[in-house]
Amino acid sequence: MLLKTKLLLSGAAASTLFIASLAAAQDAPSAAEQGATDQTATESLVSDIVVNGRRQQSAIAEEKAAVGVVDIVTVGDVAIHSQTSIADLAKQLPGVSVSRDQGRNQSATGEAQFVTIRGFDASYNAYTLDGLRLPQTAGSSRAISLNLFSPFAIGNIVVDKTPGANKDSDSIAGIIDLRTPTAFDFAQHFLRARVLAQGAEQAIAQKQEGFGGAIGLDMAQRFGASNQFGLYLAGYYEERGNTAESTAVQNDYRTTMANVGTARANPTALSADGVQWNFYNNTIKRYGATGAFDYRSAPVDLFARVNYATYFNTNTMNQTGLRNELTSGQTNPNPNGGRYNAAGVFTPYGINPASYFRTEDVEQELLSAQIGAHAHAGAFTASLEGGYADGRFDQPRRIEAAFRGIAYNGAAGNTGVATAGLTVDLGDPRSPRPVLSSGAQAYVGSLDRPSQLYIQQGYDYLTERKKTLKGSIGWTGEGVLASFEVGGLYEDSHREGRSLAPDETRYRFRTPLQNGTVVGPTINQYLGQVLTRFLDYYPARPIKVMSRSQLDAQQSEYVPARIAAVSQTTINSGLRDGNEKRKTAYAMANLKAGTLEVTPGVRYEANDFSGRFYFRNADGSYTFATAGRKYDHVDPSVLAAWRPDDRIVVRGAVRSSYARPGFDLIAGPTSISTSNGQTVITQPNPNLKPVDGWSYDAGIEYYGGVGRYVQIAAYYKDLNNFIVSTASRSAASQPGADNVVYIRPINGGSGTAKGIEASGRFTLGDMVGSSMLGNVGVGGNITYQRTRATYMVSATDSRTTSLPQAPDLIFNAEIFYASDVVRTNLWYNRTGRFLATVQDSQPDIYVQAAGELNFGLAFKVTPNLEIGGSVRNLLNEHTYWATTGAAKTYISPDRNGGYMKTGRVFQFSLTMSR
Repeated sequence: MLLKTKLLLSGAAASTLFIASLAAAQDAPSAAEQGATDQTATESLVSDIVVNGRRQQSAIAEEKAAVGVVDIVTVGDVAIHSQTSIADLAKQLPGVSVSRDQGRNQSATGEAQFVTIRGFDASYNAYTLDGLRLPQTAGSSRAISLNLFSPFAIGNIVVDKTPGANKDSDSIAGIIDLRTPTAFDFAQHFLRARVLAQGAEQAIAQKQEGFGGAIGLDMAQRFGASNQFGLYLAGYYEERGNTAESTAVQNDYRTTMANVGTARANPTALSADGVQWNFYNNTIKRYGATGAFDYRSAPVDLFARVNYATYFNTNTMNQTGLRNELTSGQTNPNPNGGRYNAAGVFTPYGINPASYFRTEDVEQELLSAQIGAHAHAGAFTASLEGGYADGRFDQPRRIEAAFRGIAYNGAAGNTGVATAGLTVDLGDPRSPRPVLSSGAQAYVGSLDRPSQLYIQQGYDYLTERKKTLKGSIGWTGEGVLASFEVGGLYEDSHREGRSLAPDETRYRFRTPLQNGTVVGPTINQYLGQVLTRFLDYYPARPIKVMSRSQLDAQQSEYVPARIAAVSQTTINSGLRDGNEKRKTAYAMANLKAGTLEVTPGVRYEANDFSGRFYFRNADGSYTFATAGRKYDHVDPSVLAAWRPDDRIVVRGAVRSSYARPGFDLIAGPTSISTSNGQTVITQPNPNLKPVDGWSYDAGIEYYGGVGRYVQIAAYYKDLNNFIVSTASRSAASQPGADNVVYIRPINGGSGTAKGIEASGRFTLGDMVGSSMLGNVGVGGNITYQRTRATYMVSATDSRTTSLPQAPDLIFNAEIFYASDVVRTNLWYNRTGRFLATVQDSQPDIYVQAAGELNFGLAFKVTPNLEIGGSVRNLLNEHTYWATTGAAKTYISPDRNGGYMKTGRVFQFSLTMSR
């Protein structure tokens, strides 16, 4: 890892500062010690609000000294923050938003998963741990799931929005660096223990597992004749439970009237096709360890870093639903047996009560290690470091079970011509409700029907091993050319994995609808708890939280034989195997003329990718195919900072950058599905080009004292060769004579983003003399932006809309108080509506705005003991709300999330140090 000062400087951190840091490492206090001489060891590292009520000065000093736009937040203050997820704590930074993997029920955890800068898709960000690029195990994109990282092991989150030539240029949005502490970050030797107890209100109210806690131990020791050696060690363990409740419609929307075109063409006249309610249980475990060893002297610095982190989420979903469908022996009275009556109005018949059970267990693991040295002799400097990281994302047991039977059709014995169907009342956009007759209510309300239809199991495994070597040589002068630096990087990544869809292993029970050997049990025959409350509307069909152990046992009894029978072709189609090499070289200079500092630079990156995947040939046979792709990118950049006095900094930046296509988009699994006689084959495209981007940033900052600053920035980004990884289809050929449709991702279109950002913080102590009011402060930030993108949905459908995942508004507001004994804060975060998924014949999926109010209070009982209490989501707002279309009128279908609440979380903490 480069020295802390250099790491925190945007793009082209001045070599002058770099050398000064090296020379002063032995005798001068660290950045954490400067401006914090009255802080305790704990405060110097983890407290964003120190005893005097002002922001930690080391962080703001580094932001001020940077040439480009850098934002820093400390995350280890668990006394007044109930968030134990790094992604949720990152939301405090200007322009940072979060997202989740809906396909794996990750919204149900109540935690964010992905972090992105200024709303760009997560694959347009670069993610590093102590400057080392993290393994990417998120499937088709290059997003990094951050939910395995804990604030017990991470000290700072640093967001560099304008990285220069000495940092990775495949970072259109910017670079997010997670920093682990070192012994030199502390003002003294210390030993610390932090203990948390948590309670999830919603889970406890439902008599589910809602309690949890965490413990973290860390220590720092500096030793040697001149304290030139430093050792930092940390370990942590966290376990907690929570529940989530959501509602959604069953399927895609139907047009209310017949023969009017697609649902997309009629976005204000749609009808729901079924409704469902979901209840989730999560048990989350995090544990890990961190070690940092440093040697610092005048001629050379040496370091070693080791990080290990593990995340487990045992996730189950119990679903109850009402489906619009008729079953065997029932007749549809609509013309031609369709869904529309003679007047052309959507009139479905049949009400099928259904239950469904799914697990989405997730296992993540990361091991990273780094060693390096930095040295200087006279005006010359040199650095060399190497790193290894191994990341794993695993879903070993994706179990699914379905319960469906004879539909209620209103006729005697539920046979013959139907007279009853399911109408869904969408009057409350957050709570779709079925309109049922008394007979239908009695029928669907019984858990003695239907019986179990099937049980099945799939799996998903993905790992990446990444090796990195980088170095640089620099020179420092005293004239206009203050410094010059050249360097390079070699990175080798190997990625492999396999997946098997649960549908391929389906074991079918004997029911009135299908043949089978074993009679399927009903919901009532399972152990479990029937819920007595649910959101603001209890479903007409009860929700039963079934015994997972029984379903695990059932899966173990019936599914292994089905797995053994899966064809080799099917297994091969889920193969992931690829290798990627990246070579870079850069040159940058630091020019100074009076109060103006300019850092021009250029970076060259060459990428070489090869992969193996299963491919469908023109004759219908399947073979292993290999694909390769080589491309390079030249990215110039110019960063500038003008400091007319000690209070004002004016910044500007122009830089080129790019985004590499995701692994699976170039060489990934082939997906094959058949419906209504048509085969749809989704394949990768080895010829994809990287997305090109130019970024323009400008800003002005005012620092009015120890606790007062204002920052305003504007930005514009221009993209080409745009790829929308969240689209339902990127491009599709027309069906050929064999009625086969091939779907492949392609490049096409362009995108732009323009926005303005403002942030500030001050304490009343800067303006009043009152001892009490002097400790009160306010802070916040706001980002407003407009984005546009043109991309291909199909070969004949080109559209222009907003960028996926990019909210139009993000803001944080905070009021805080801090004295020698008491610290408290009230923090509100809100993220505006954003486009989630582009669809072809349906309106696009949007995620509506969501907010969260958090409160924390801490008392220092003794100089070595602090107790804290905090509440997350104080107002009990929704966690997630997805809609079909931009308006709130139509709640989304199931897999897109619907409307979800995870409730409040209460936390009590003890922090002990010496």
